[in-house]
Amino acid sequence: MAQADPSAPVKTKDKETAISEMPDDIHDDDEPTTEELVEMLREALREADEGKTRPIEELFREMDEILAEDANHR
Repeated sequence: MAQADPSAPVKTKDKETAISEMPDDIHDDDEPTTEELVEMLREALREADEGKTRPIEELFREMDEILAEDANHR
């Protein structure tokens, strides 16, 4: 796979244009779609506004467990 030229100019697009230009098959079948991800983020923000949070240490432990499990499956 060719690597990007770090000295090349960066082209910027607004969010809506970038999303609309994404190929339809960018996601695997088991991966959430862009729309699903946006709704998941909205729900997470609603829950945070309602005070439904948990300690960051708990999240880090869970992430470590997931990453360790994933590493064991490779």
